[in-house]
Amino acid sequence: MFFRGLHCSMTPRIPVRTNDRGYDYRHGRTSPADPTPRLERTVSELRDVTARLERIETRLPLLENTLRAVAREAGVSIGCPCDRCERSYLLIANGMMTCPTCGYQQSI
Repeated sequence: MFFRGLHCSMTPRIPVRTNDRGYDYRHGRTSPADPTPRLERTVSELRDVTARLERIETRLPLLENTLRAVAREAGVSIGCPCDRCERSYLLIANGMMTCPTCGYQQSI
């Protein structure tokens, strides 16, 4: 179709963004980095953490049973977690509760 001596097509012309060097941004777009290596690394780390957690969960009951036996042999009871440091259980013996980590003591 001709309009006032100019050739016009039915497709509208879309302006092209260029930088000061005339670079056409439409053709220079880069896709984001391939996420596959990152995903594989994350999956590998998750497997490692899961295996580590399973080993810890297997050892924890063994340690709890050993601790109870040692406490029983020593004539000590294991109380609640220490309210002051929260890093150890209180040991109860001879009418006193004692935290082996921070040294907190209270009579019963």
